[in-house]
Amino acid sequence: MTFRRQNKNFRHYLVKGIITANMTLLIQITDTHILPPGEILYDEVDTALHLSETVQQINRMRPLADVVMITGDLVEQGDTAGYEHFLELIRPLKMPTYVIPGNHDNPKVMTDVFAGTSCFPSCDNTFQYAVDDLPFRILALNSCCTGSELPAFDENRLSWLKKELGQSDKPTLIALHHPPMLTGIELVDMGGSEWFQGLKSTVAETNHVKLVICGHCHTDMSGRMGSVPVYMAPATAHQLVATRGLTIAPAAINVAGIPVLHHFIDDDFVSGSNQWPANADDIRIDKKSGRSWHELKQSMMGSKI
Repeated sequence: MTFRRQNKNFRHYLVKGIITANMTLLIQITDTHILPPGEILYDEVDTALHLSETVQQINRMRPLADVVMITGDLVEQGDTAGYEHFLELIRPLKMPTYVIPGNHDNPKVMTDVFAGTSCFPSCDNTFQYAVDDLPFRILALNSCCTGSELPAFDENRLSWLKKELGQSDKPTLIALHHPPMLTGIELVDMGGSEWFQGLKSTVAETNHVKLVICGHCHTDMSGRMGSVPVYMAPATAHQLVATRGLTIAPAAINVAGIPVLHHFIDDDFVSGSNQWPANADDIRIDKKSGRSWHELKQSMMGSKI
């Protein structure tokens, strides 16, 4: 399978008479939890339907994103049939797409199934890789721990990261599955904070890591790993309802999360949800008001024109 790159990485926009360059759009989704065809998660959640609808939404966005990153838990059971189904569901995406493993994934099976694609270009036993053909680098990390849903980041993976960070001072985005921060949610924080201390100290030695993105928690959340912002995207499969600081089991809501847009502009990232309904053009404020967008902007700016 190949992914078609239809957008240029370097866009130029005229804003108040000023050309803004070096603008790139990365869409993040996460925790898709796909099962073999015909199977339903927990006898309730149609994860395939949620992913299919999310793919359609991403393809409707304007301008199209330059790249999509899916940050783990691609499938529910780590099985070949699940990954093959996942690939069929993301095939319609109109831009390059990359994936990383989560705690429900099996990186070795991923390597086999994704071998004919460009979305998991891992080539060693860390199951990590770099993407270098954008105005920023993507370092895709593996935070999985064999035999556990808890996170891990061993010396082998850390050495890989140190080497990659030392090869370039280009602005860098790090993608991994587990959040490298404490969240206050018992289910998510069961792995403690020790596992990401090496990652944290390594990143602190550089000044070109601009953003860390992750999933796992099935809710949207922002925080920091040292001085670097961390953005956790909501799950495509279903959302988590969890208390903070209490030992109470969480609940799940059968709703797909909105894709997250990480907008790289002027050498930094602006991140947030990017909903794009099918009727987006019909409900634009210029069409609903009967006034041109130029007129509306003039009205908004008032005496500052």
